[in-house]
Amino acid sequence: MRNILLISIVISYIISFSLKAQQYNQEEKEDSSFLQSTIRFENSSLEEIVLHPDSVLADPDAFWANDSAYQLYKLWHQFVSIPIDMDKWKERMRPLVNTPIKERNKNSQLMLSRNMLKKEKEFNEKAIPFLYSFLPKNCPPINPTIYFTTAILTSGFQMENDVVIYGENADKENLFIHELFHRCQRACSTISGKNESKDTELDQIYFFLWIEGTATYVGYKALEEFPSVDPLTQNDYKLFEDSLNISRLREKLNEVLKKAPSLVGTETGQEELRNNLMQVGGMDRAFYIVGCYMAATIDEKLGRDALKETLINGPQYYLQKYNSLVDEKLKVFDLYAQKEK
Repeated sequence: MRNILLISIVISYIISFSLKAQQYNQEEKEDSSFLQSTIRFENSSLEEIVLHPDSVLADPDAFWANDSAYQLYKLWHQFVSIPIDMDKWKERMRPLVNTPIKERNKNSQLMLSRNMLKKEKEFNEKAIPFLYSFLPKNCPPINPTIYFTTAILTSGFQMENDVVIYGENADKENLFIHELFHRCQRACSTISGKNESKDTELDQIYFFLWIEGTATYVGYKALEEFPSVDPLTQNDYKLFEDSLNISRLREKLNEVLKKAPSLVGTETGQEELRNNLMQVGGMDRAFYIVGCYMAATIDEKLGRDALKETLINGPQYYLQKYNSLVDEKLKVFDLYAQKEK
């Protein structure tokens, strides 16, 4: 869930960790969830589409129904409320059909994914300890599959327990970290059933600020170890490093949030609010940049354990923990507090 409103192999013996992985403390290494976690790479969807596009197009409904990556992609379409345009999808497939059979094995996306499959063990040895350095100690294991595919509308997304990556991004490990962290967020949400607010409407408004902000921050902190990023994420990191951009986006987001109470009462108003949130939060990247700044503030002022707690307690806790640490001009408008007045 990336371009719009828009997360490791079991490590069988610790001595095989890379030197970089050894920087994470022994307590994390000994955690059973950490040791039971595995990330698997799978490119069969991409192989089938690139090497046999005619067969795929001969019965597209069957392909969408049976291919693991496309089963998740169908769910993604439902989640983001984008209807599947089968005609446009077939057009995206057309260049693959027109590629001579002898040339198909040279497809750049296919070659990238095959190369990444060879790095699965190495990626696990680095990614699992890094991800778990941001997770509560009792977070359950994660065992996602990263599927590589093509002809989709997004650079990558996390859905159910797995991740789907567009073939052109098969070498962009920093993108994997962002999406895998969404899987970690999902795992952490099972730790506690406590929800400070019963108002799910408010929770939904702040939900993306919370999940995209923390995932962007984790991706940013991963740059030294996982430097390869896609253009969209790279732009997010540049925006995050510019305090003027953070202020600009926070002000735009606050304007939308302040108008929310006057809009939620009617169907027309709700649609206007959704459109405003999509534009400011997703397209303008406020959810990612402002949310990332919130995570960085909590991490830097209170420490990593405080940031980990936000993954258990949810969007309201995340919002109010951040607001408690900053001056009035830096706060994100709190609709929960307004509702209590």
